[in-house]
Amino acid sequence: MKYLYLSYSIKDDMPVYGGTGSVTISPVKSIAVGDTSNVFSFTMENHWGTHIDSSNHFFDEGMKVFEHPADFWCFRKPRVVDISLKPSEIMKSTECLELLERDADLLLFRSKWSDYRDRDLYGTENPGIGPEIGSFIRRNFPSVRAVGIDWVSVSSFRDGRQGVETHKVFLNPKGEGHPVLIIEDMDLSGDMAGLVEVWVLPFRMEGLDSAPCTVVGVFRD
Repeated sequence: MKYLYLSYSIKDDMPVYGGTGSVTISPVKSIAVGDTSNVFSFTMENHWGTHIDSSNHFFDEGMKVFEHPADFWCFRKPRVVDISLKPSEIMKSTECLELLERDADLLLFRSKWSDYRDRDLYGTENPGIGPEIGSFIRRNFPSVRAVGIDWVSVSSFRDGRQGVETHKVFLNPKGEGHPVLIIEDMDLSGDMAGLVEVWVLPFRMEGLDSAPCTVVGVFRD
């Protein structure tokens, strides 16, 4: 087996929804100035970089990220869905999903928008997903616990109102079946052939609705 990151490292001036986010990193202790160790503090929003939206993002009664059990985060039947999306285009067709095995537990939408991650349009002209896709997945894929995308948000920055509705359809704890969590800003730029498992490792801080996460793909050699 081989193991590859499917998430981006956190850094200063990274692309975020609507533009660029700057992570503030401040030294608390420094060996260079005579301290015995290096220690840093940092500040960033919890929806920056590769992160996972849990139900509490839009529903006060929904689960927060840290409340999910450990085994929730191991996906053993991931499926990669290749799609093509233009700037600000909203994915509405379910055709790419209709032939997939219905026992999948994670759907990864690969649009190759990672090619634009160092350009302004990544955060300001990103495509989105229509609410009908969320309804279709919750109705037809009862084992799917999460979806992942290789662009900044399921909400197109140019159509935020529809994006709110899409988030709510996926995350509603009272909707059909169970909520489907959303992993945004994933790195799916590598060869995805042979993917057999995906591990999602969120930052577990009590009180946060959602959180940055590290994602690891397990591949056959």
